[in-house]
Amino acid sequence: MSEISRTKSAFWGIISTQAFTIISMVVSIVSTPLMVRYLDKDAYGLSIIFFQIINYLALFDFGLSTAVIRKLALHRGDDEYNRLMVNKIMSTGVLVAAAFGLFVTLVGIGFAPLLPRIYNLRADLAAPAVPIVITLSLLVGGQFVLRCLGGIFFAHHRQTLIATPIFVVNILTTGLTITLLSRGVGLWAFVYANVFQLVGSLTCQIVLLHTHYSKLRIKIRFYDKQLTGSMLSYGFFMFLHGLATQIILFTDRLVIGKVLSLSLVTVFSLTVRIPEVGMSLLGLVTSNSLPAIAEIVEHEGSARTRVYFNRLMLVIVTLSMTAFWLMLSLDEWFIRLWVGNSFFAGQQVLTLALIIMVQQTIARTGTFFLNAKGIARSVSFAAIVEAVLNLTLSIGLSYRLGMIGILLGTILAALLTSTWFVPYQLKKHFDISLIDSMIRPVVWPVIGISAAGAGVYFLVQILAKGLIFNPWIGFLLAGLVASGLLGAFVWLVYLRNLLGEYVPMRFRRYLLINS
Repeated sequence: MSEISRTKSAFWGIISTQAFTIISMVVSIVSTPLMVRYLDKDAYGLSIIFFQIINYLALFDFGLSTAVIRKLALHRGDDEYNRLMVNKIMSTGVLVAAAFGLFVTLVGIGFAPLLPRIYNLRADLAAPAVPIVITLSLLVGGQFVLRCLGGIFFAHHRQTLIATPIFVVNILTTGLTITLLSRGVGLWAFVYANVFQLVGSLTCQIVLLHTHYSKLRIKIRFYDKQLTGSMLSYGFFMFLHGLATQIILFTDRLVIGKVLSLSLVTVFSLTVRIPEVGMSLLGLVTSNSLPAIAEIVEHEGSARTRVYFNRLMLVIVTLSMTAFWLMLSLDEWFIRLWVGNSFFAGQQVLTLALIIMVQQTIARTGTFFLNAKGIARSVSFAAIVEAVLNLTLSIGLSYRLGMIGILLGTILAALLTSTWFVPYQLKKHFDISLIDSMIRPVVWPVIGISAAGAGVYFLVQILAKGLIFNPWIGFLLAGLVASGLLGAFVWLVYLRNLLGEYVPMRFRRYLLINS
């Protein structure tokens, strides 16, 4: 595939998946107050704990799904050799994933009886907690196979093809959850909805594979022991990094539930929901670029890698800082309208969560290039060190400062590890200097966008006090003005020249792009 077509495929793959994610975010925002209405704060907090546990179990494919995508990205030809390698990679991945799925199911079953004791659950929550965790563990095992089956669409720049039906299934899953909650099913509603999601997603993937990869055969005879070792040697370090990321970003709920209370898990989760959605959206920019970047770093050398690194880092930094200031300006107002004042943990918690969003997104972009090159060992061990520091500092500070202490622990741990270690590794492996990895694409955009963002923040505060419209109409108008002003500034100053070539010709005049 040519450089232009490869880049455009990745670009439009990112756009489509981002669009689906944004719509899903809107659906989630609309559905959350309904879920909170049908569950009290403790029950909703427990549902969050359920899925934090499940997210940990979901890591124990030991990085296999990521390794499968990386391998498939290197075998995209239509000749006999590449077809054979695709069959081997897919068959090996699915069989190993099934084995890991069985393992994680047994782990979940073993852990389930401990949950009521760890969180001192009241009787009506303790009764369903054990069977729910057991059932969700079974579903996680099935998800492992699902990931390997779907990996080929991402590896071959067909994200939109697989993302569209999965998006529809996810929307239906949310609707089913709310319907079941409204009928008094309680916490089991999340389980039944996840069963529907697994079956629906699996059906979609099987149909699409049969339609678009008719020559694909997943059979035991294609299992390759050597390929298993190769994928797991890379995947294991991706697993360590994923485990570290889970500890760094999401253990806070588990700590809050244990040290503080389940009701505060709900308050904290709703306060940081939008920053976490922002982090997920930004993460999709890099994850959807993996096949293209893997080809570049493997076949085109350090010089081309540096070019694409600077482009992608500049995009990530400008988008993350734009998100930072818009969320800081609007989030408290939004939460007050969305679920009420009692669900907002405070501006300090929100600000720290947004700092983490920017900090982690920048570090993960550098790490992404290292992983695409197959440099996973040192980065993974550094991430584990950061995770241990994070857990230690967060727990220690939580007893003194509550939720603020947990977030401060995350920020401090990153400053002591990934903030300096990732640029050091980029210099070592790609000859990307500190100026090119931090100063040029990071510091100057942060300063410039912050100057404009601060002005937008104070404008929103004025609008919040002065608007006399319906509260939601006032909020939407203020959000439109803030987004328009800051978005226009970022586009004209930072992104217009960088992304202009990907904009269709008929729109270039309106976006002030020189053809």
